[in-house]
Amino acid sequence: MASVVALDQWSGGIVWDEVKEAPRSALATLKQGLSYRIGQWAMTRQVRAAMDAHRRGPEAFAAFLARARAWHDRYDRQILGMVEAEAVRMTFPPTSAPPPIPSEWFAPRKQKPHGILFYVHGGSFVAERSPRITQLVTRFAAAAGASVFAPSYRLAPEHPCPAAVDDIVTALRWFREEWPDEPVVALAESAGSAILLAALQIVRDAGDELPGGVVLLSPWIDLSLQSWSIMAASIARTSPHTMESLGMFAQFYLQGRSPTDPLASPIFGSFEDFPPMLIHASRSDILFDDSVRLAERVREADGHLTVRHWADETHVWERMNTPGARESIRMAAEFIRQRLDA
Repeated sequence: MASVVALDQWSGGIVWDEVKEAPRSALATLKQGLSYRIGQWAMTRQVRAAMDAHRRGPEAFAAFLARARAWHDRYDRQILGMVEAEAVRMTFPPTSAPPPIPSEWFAPRKQKPHGILFYVHGGSFVAERSPRITQLVTRFAAAAGASVFAPSYRLAPEHPCPAAVDDIVTALRWFREEWPDEPVVALAESAGSAILLAALQIVRDAGDELPGGVVLLSPWIDLSLQSWSIMAASIARTSPHTMESLGMFAQFYLQGRSPTDPLASPIFGSFEDFPPMLIHASRSDILFDDSVRLAERVREADGHLTVRHWADETHVWERMNTPGARESIRMAAEFIRQRLDA
Protein backbone atom coordinates (compact mmCIF):
# COMPACT_ATOMS: atom_id res chain seq x y z
CA MET A 1 0.00 0.00 0.00
CA ALA A 2 1.22 3.51 -0.76
CA SER A 3 2.14 5.86 2.07
CA VAL A 4 1.12 9.51 2.32
CA VAL A 5 3.58 12.15 3.47
CA ALA A 6 2.32 15.62 4.40
CA LEU A 7 4.71 17.98 2.63
CA ASP A 8 3.37 21.39 3.49
CA GLN A 9 0.37 23.37 4.64
CA TRP A 10 -0.09 26.78 3.10
CA SER A 11 -2.08 29.53 4.76
CA GLY A 12 -5.77 29.43 3.98
CA GLY A 13 -6.26 25.70 4.41
CA ILE A 14 -4.17 24.38 1.49
CA VAL A 15 -2.59 21.00 2.25
CA TRP A 16 0.00 19.24 0.06
CA ASP A 17 0.35 15.48 0.41
CA GLU A 18 2.85 13.30 -1.44
CA VAL A 19 1.93 9.67 -2.06
CA LYS A 20 5.01 7.48 -2.00
CA GLU A 21 4.92 4.21 -3.92
CA ALA A 22 7.49 1.50 -4.53
CA PRO A 23 9.92 2.61 -7.27
CA ARG A 24 9.40 1.20 -10.73
CA SER A 25 11.83 -1.36 -12.07
CA ALA A 26 14.19 -0.32 -14.84
CA LEU A 27 12.22 -2.46 -17.30
CA ALA A 28 8.90 -0.90 -16.26
CA THR A 29 10.37 2.58 -16.64
CA LEU A 30 11.68 1.71 -20.10
CA LYS A 31 8.30 0.31 -21.17
CA GLN A 32 6.48 3.38 -19.87
CA GLY A 33 8.83 5.74 -21.70
CA LEU A 34 8.36 3.78 -24.91
CA SER A 35 4.57 3.86 -24.53
CA TYR A 36 4.68 7.64 -24.06
CA ARG A 37 6.74 8.10 -27.23
CA ILE A 38 4.40 5.88 -29.21
CA GLY A 39 1.47 7.77 -27.72
CA GLN A 40 2.93 11.13 -28.74
CA TRP A 41 3.57 9.83 -32.26
CA ALA A 42 -0.02 8.58 -32.53
CA MET A 43 -1.43 11.78 -31.03
CA THR A 44 0.60 13.94 -33.43
CA ARG A 45 -0.71 11.95 -36.39
CA GLN A 46 -4.25 12.39 -35.10
CA VAL A 47 -3.82 16.15 -34.68
CA ARG A 48 -2.48 16.54 -38.21
CA ALA A 49 -5.24 14.37 -39.65
CA ALA A 50 -7.80 16.55 -37.85
CA MET A 51 -6.27 19.74 -39.21
CA ASP A 52 -6.17 18.29 -42.71
CA ALA A 53 -9.82 17.26 -42.49
CA HIS A 54 -10.76 20.70 -41.20
CA ARG A 55 -9.05 22.37 -44.17
CA ARG A 56 -10.96 20.11 -46.59
CA GLY A 57 -14.31 21.37 -45.34
CA PRO A 58 -17.24 20.61 -43.00
CA GLU A 59 -18.14 17.22 -44.50
CA ALA A 60 -14.59 15.89 -44.29
CA PHE A 61 -14.23 17.20 -40.75
CA ALA A 62 -17.53 15.64 -39.64
CA ALA A 63 -16.42 12.29 -41.10
CA PHE A 64 -13.10 12.55 -39.24
CA LEU A 65 -14.88 13.25 -35.94
CA ALA A 66 -17.18 10.25 -36.45
CA ARG A 67 -14.20 7.94 -37.08
CA ALA A 68 -12.25 9.32 -34.11
CA ARG A 69 -15.18 8.90 -31.72
CA ALA A 70 -15.85 5.37 -32.98
CA TRP A 71 -12.20 4.48 -32.36
CA HIS A 72 -12.45 6.01 -28.88
CA ASP A 73 -15.26 3.57 -28.06
CA ARG A 74 -13.59 0.55 -29.71
CA TYR A 75 -10.40 1.12 -27.71
CA ASP A 76 -12.27 0.41 -24.47
CA ARG A 77 -14.52 -2.35 -25.79
CA GLN A 78 -12.53 -5.09 -24.06
CA ILE A 79 -13.62 -3.88 -20.62
CA LEU A 80 -17.35 -3.70 -21.33
CA GLY A 81 -17.90 -6.88 -19.34
CA MET A 82 -16.23 -5.29 -16.30
CA VAL A 83 -18.16 -2.01 -16.29
CA GLU A 84 -20.85 -3.18 -13.86
CA ALA A 85 -18.70 -5.47 -11.72
CA GLU A 86 -18.88 -3.20 -8.65
CA ALA A 87 -21.93 -1.02 -9.32
CA VAL A 88 -24.84 -1.16 -11.73
CA ARG A 89 -26.90 1.20 -13.86
CA MET A 90 -30.24 1.86 -12.23
CA THR A 91 -33.51 3.36 -13.32
CA PHE A 92 -33.90 6.86 -11.94
CA PRO A 93 -35.70 7.23 -8.63
CA PRO A 94 -39.14 8.83 -8.98
CA THR A 95 -38.83 12.51 -9.90
CA SER A 96 -41.27 15.30 -10.69
CA ALA A 97 -39.63 15.80 -14.10
CA PRO A 98 -37.17 13.79 -16.22
CA PRO A 99 -33.49 14.85 -16.29
CA PRO A 100 -33.05 17.91 -18.54
CA ILE A 101 -30.11 16.31 -20.39
CA PRO A 102 -29.13 12.67 -21.09
CA SER A 103 -28.00 11.14 -17.78
CA GLU A 104 -27.36 7.84 -16.06
CA TRP A 105 -27.75 6.66 -12.47
CA PHE A 106 -25.46 4.12 -10.80
CA ALA A 107 -25.58 2.39 -7.42
CA PRO A 108 -23.20 0.00 -5.61
CA ARG A 109 -23.92 -3.71 -5.96
CA LYS A 110 -23.16 -4.82 -2.42
CA GLN A 111 -24.40 -2.03 -0.14
CA LYS A 112 -27.20 0.42 0.32
CA PRO A 113 -26.01 3.80 -0.98
CA HIS A 114 -25.93 6.92 1.17
CA GLY A 115 -25.47 10.26 -0.53
CA ILE A 116 -24.89 11.05 -4.19
CA LEU A 117 -21.87 11.76 -6.40
CA PHE A 118 -22.49 14.28 -9.20
CA TYR A 119 -20.04 13.13 -11.89
CA VAL A 120 -18.81 15.19 -14.87
CA HIS A 121 -16.72 13.21 -17.36
CA GLY A 122 -13.71 14.41 -19.33
CA GLY A 123 -12.82 13.56 -22.92
CA SER A 124 -11.01 16.71 -24.08
CA PHE A 125 -14.42 18.40 -24.53
CA VAL A 126 -15.07 16.35 -27.70
CA ALA A 127 -15.75 12.77 -26.56
CA GLU A 128 -18.54 11.04 -24.68
CA ARG A 129 -17.92 9.12 -21.47
CA SER A 130 -16.03 6.00 -22.58
CA PRO A 131 -16.60 2.46 -21.21
CA ARG A 132 -13.37 2.78 -19.23
CA ILE A 133 -14.53 6.00 -17.58
CA THR A 134 -17.95 4.47 -16.95
CA GLN A 135 -16.16 1.69 -15.11
CA LEU A 136 -14.35 4.37 -13.10
CA VAL A 137 -17.75 5.83 -12.18
CA THR A 138 -18.95 2.47 -10.91
CA ARG A 139 -15.77 1.91 -8.92
CA PHE A 140 -16.28 5.23 -7.17
CA ALA A 141 -19.89 4.32 -6.41
CA ALA A 142 -18.72 1.12 -4.71
CA ALA A 143 -15.73 2.68 -2.90
CA ALA A 144 -17.72 5.63 -1.54
CA GLY A 145 -20.92 3.68 -0.89
CA ALA A 146 -22.90 6.31 -2.80
CA SER A 147 -25.16 6.60 -5.80
CA VAL A 148 -23.76 8.40 -8.86
CA PHE A 149 -25.65 10.82 -11.09
CA ALA A 150 -23.73 11.14 -14.38
CA PRO A 151 -25.09 13.70 -16.86
CA SER A 152 -23.82 13.90 -20.45
CA TYR A 153 -23.22 17.39 -21.82
CA ARG A 154 -23.14 18.57 -25.44
CA LEU A 155 -19.77 18.09 -27.14
CA ALA A 156 -17.42 20.37 -29.06
CA PRO A 157 -16.81 21.23 -31.82
CA GLU A 158 -20.49 20.93 -32.77
CA HIS A 159 -21.41 22.75 -29.54
CA PRO A 160 -18.63 25.12 -28.43
CA CYS A 161 -18.20 26.68 -25.00
CA PRO A 162 -20.34 27.46 -23.02
CA ALA A 163 -22.80 24.75 -24.16
CA ALA A 164 -21.28 22.07 -21.90
CA VAL A 165 -21.19 24.44 -18.93
CA ASP A 166 -24.81 25.46 -19.53
CA ASP A 167 -25.82 21.80 -19.59
CA ILE A 168 -24.10 21.05 -16.28
CA VAL A 169 -25.61 24.16 -14.65
CA THR A 170 -29.05 22.99 -15.81
CA ALA A 171 -28.38 19.47 -14.50
CA LEU A 172 -27.15 20.80 -11.14
CA ARG A 173 -30.25 22.92 -10.66
CA TRP A 174 -32.58 20.09 -11.65
CA PHE A 175 -30.73 17.75 -9.33
CA ARG A 176 -31.05 20.15 -6.38
CA GLU A 177 -34.75 20.67 -7.04
CA GLU A 178 -35.37 16.93 -7.04
CA TRP A 179 -33.14 16.05 -4.05
CA PRO A 180 -32.84 19.24 -1.97
CA ASP A 181 -31.87 17.46 1.24
CA GLU A 182 -29.60 14.72 -0.14
CA PRO A 183 -25.86 15.12 0.62
CA VAL A 184 -23.85 15.44 -2.59
CA VAL A 185 -20.19 15.67 -3.63
CA ALA A 186 -19.13 16.70 -7.16
CA LEU A 187 -16.49 14.64 -8.96
CA ALA A 188 -14.79 15.29 -12.31
CA GLU A 189 -11.71 14.26 -14.25
CA SER A 190 -9.53 15.99 -16.83
CA ALA A 191 -11.52 18.41 -19.05
CA GLY A 192 -14.64 17.64 -17.02
CA SER A 193 -12.98 19.61 -14.20
CA ALA A 194 -13.09 22.83 -16.26
CA ILE A 195 -16.76 22.28 -17.09
CA LEU A 196 -17.68 21.43 -13.49
CA LEU A 197 -15.80 24.33 -11.87
CA ALA A 198 -17.18 26.86 -14.36
CA ALA A 199 -20.70 25.55 -13.65
CA LEU A 200 -20.16 25.75 -9.88
CA GLN A 201 -18.96 29.35 -10.19
CA ILE A 202 -22.19 30.22 -12.04
CA VAL A 203 -24.36 28.39 -9.50
CA ARG A 204 -22.58 30.10 -6.59
CA ASP A 205 -22.91 33.56 -8.16
CA ALA A 206 -26.66 32.97 -8.50
CA GLY A 207 -26.89 32.22 -4.78
CA ASP A 208 -27.69 28.54 -5.25
CA GLU A 209 -26.39 25.82 -2.95
CA LEU A 210 -23.08 24.16 -3.84
CA PRO A 211 -22.17 20.49 -3.26
CA GLY A 212 -20.63 19.58 0.06
CA GLY A 213 -17.25 18.83 -1.55
CA VAL A 214 -15.43 18.68 -4.87
CA VAL A 215 -12.99 16.02 -6.11
CA LEU A 216 -10.87 16.57 -9.23
CA LEU A 217 -8.72 13.92 -10.92
CA SER A 218 -5.87 15.22 -13.15
CA PRO A 219 -7.77 18.48 -13.77
CA TRP A 220 -7.45 20.51 -16.98
CA ILE A 221 -8.75 23.97 -16.04
CA ASP A 222 -6.66 26.42 -18.11
CA LEU A 223 -7.25 26.35 -21.85
CA SER A 224 -4.70 29.13 -22.39
CA LEU A 225 -2.07 26.42 -21.72
CA GLN A 226 0.03 28.66 -19.47
CA SER A 227 1.14 25.86 -17.14
CA TRP A 228 4.86 25.15 -17.39
CA SER A 229 4.31 21.40 -17.11
CA ILE A 230 2.66 21.44 -20.56
CA MET A 231 5.79 22.69 -22.28
CA ALA A 232 8.13 20.57 -20.14
CA ALA A 233 6.26 17.30 -20.74
CA SER A 234 5.93 18.00 -24.47
CA ILE A 235 9.67 18.52 -24.81
CA ALA A 236 10.70 15.65 -22.53
CA ARG A 237 8.08 13.28 -24.00
CA THR A 238 6.92 12.22 -20.55
CA SER A 239 3.28 12.17 -21.62
CA PRO A 240 1.37 10.79 -24.59
CA HIS A 241 -0.26 14.23 -24.85
CA THR A 242 1.44 17.33 -26.30
CA MET A 243 0.94 21.08 -26.33
CA GLU A 244 -0.12 20.69 -29.95
CA SER A 245 -2.87 18.19 -29.13
CA LEU A 246 -4.12 20.20 -26.14
CA GLY A 247 -4.16 23.33 -28.28
CA MET A 248 -6.27 21.60 -30.91
CA PHE A 249 -8.86 20.39 -28.41
CA ALA A 250 -8.92 23.82 -26.76
CA GLN A 251 -9.66 25.48 -30.11
CA PHE A 252 -12.43 22.97 -30.86
CA TYR A 253 -14.03 24.01 -27.56
CA LEU A 254 -13.31 27.75 -27.62
CA GLN A 255 -14.04 28.65 -31.27
CA GLY A 256 -13.15 32.29 -30.82
CA ARG A 257 -13.85 32.64 -27.10
CA SER A 258 -10.92 33.93 -25.07
CA PRO A 259 -9.03 31.06 -23.40
CA THR A 260 -8.85 33.17 -20.22
CA ASP A 261 -12.63 33.55 -20.00
CA PRO A 262 -13.62 31.83 -16.72
CA LEU A 263 -16.48 30.09 -18.56
CA ALA A 264 -13.81 28.13 -20.44
CA SER A 265 -10.90 28.28 -17.98
CA PRO A 266 -12.33 28.52 -14.45
CA ILE A 267 -8.87 28.97 -12.95
CA PHE A 268 -9.34 32.65 -13.92
CA GLY A 269 -12.61 32.80 -11.99
CA SER A 270 -13.26 33.18 -8.27
CA PHE A 271 -13.16 30.35 -5.74
CA GLU A 272 -14.65 32.27 -2.83
CA ASP A 273 -17.20 30.33 -0.79
CA PHE A 274 -16.32 27.04 -2.49
CA PRO A 275 -16.70 23.83 -0.48
CA PRO A 276 -13.64 21.79 0.60
CA MET A 277 -11.83 20.33 -2.41
CA LEU A 278 -9.49 17.42 -3.14
CA ILE A 279 -7.18 17.03 -6.14
CA HIS A 280 -5.35 13.86 -7.17
CA ALA A 281 -2.62 14.52 -9.74
CA SER A 282 0.73 13.16 -10.87
CA ARG A 283 3.89 15.23 -11.22
CA SER A 284 4.63 13.44 -14.50
CA ASP A 285 1.28 14.48 -16.00
CA ILE A 286 1.39 17.17 -18.67
CA LEU A 287 -1.36 19.06 -16.80
CA PHE A 288 0.13 18.81 -13.30
CA ASP A 289 0.77 22.54 -12.95
CA ASP A 290 -2.93 23.28 -13.45
CA SER A 291 -3.36 21.68 -10.01
CA VAL A 292 -0.52 23.74 -8.53
CA ARG A 293 -1.98 26.98 -9.87
CA LEU A 294 -5.48 26.06 -8.71
CA ALA A 295 -4.11 25.60 -5.19
CA GLU A 296 -2.79 29.16 -5.33
CA ARG A 297 -6.18 30.49 -6.49
CA VAL A 298 -8.02 28.64 -3.71
CA ARG A 299 -5.48 29.95 -1.17
CA GLU A 300 -6.17 33.52 -2.33
CA ALA A 301 -9.85 32.88 -1.65
CA ASP A 302 -9.11 31.47 1.86
CA GLY A 303 -10.55 28.16 0.74
CA HIS A 304 -9.80 24.58 1.76
CA LEU A 305 -8.04 22.25 -0.65
CA THR A 306 -5.90 19.14 -0.35
CA VAL A 307 -3.57 18.43 -3.26
CA ARG A 308 -2.45 14.81 -3.16
CA HIS A 309 0.19 14.05 -5.76
CA TRP A 310 1.95 10.99 -7.05
CA ALA A 311 5.39 10.97 -8.64
CA ASP A 312 4.98 8.89 -11.77
CA GLU A 313 1.43 8.10 -12.81
CA THR A 314 -0.23 8.90 -16.11
CA HIS A 315 -3.15 11.24 -16.81
CA VAL A 316 -6.30 10.09 -14.96
CA TRP A 317 -4.57 6.83 -14.03
CA GLU A 318 -7.59 5.95 -11.89
CA ARG A 319 -9.26 4.67 -15.08
CA MET A 320 -6.72 1.81 -15.20
CA ASN A 321 -6.97 -1.45 -13.26
CA THR A 322 -3.68 -1.03 -11.39
CA PRO A 323 -2.70 -0.93 -7.70
CA GLY A 324 -2.03 2.82 -8.01
CA ALA A 325 -5.48 3.39 -9.48
CA ARG A 326 -7.19 1.40 -6.74
CA GLU A 327 -5.27 3.28 -4.04
CA SER A 328 -6.17 6.66 -5.49
CA ILE A 329 -9.85 5.71 -5.67
CA ARG A 330 -9.76 4.43 -2.09
CA MET A 331 -8.19 7.66 -0.79
CA ALA A 332 -10.59 9.88 -2.73
CA ALA A 333 -13.54 7.80 -1.50
CA GLU A 334 -12.51 8.49 2.10
CA PHE A 335 -12.74 12.24 1.43
CA ILE A 336 -16.08 11.79 -0.36
CA ARG A 337 -17.49 9.77 2.51
CA GLN A 338 -16.36 12.40 5.03
CA ARG A 339 -18.06 15.18 3.06
CA LEU A 340 -21.26 13.19 2.53
CA ASP A 341 -21.44 12.44 6.25
CA ALA A 342 -20.61 16.00 7.36
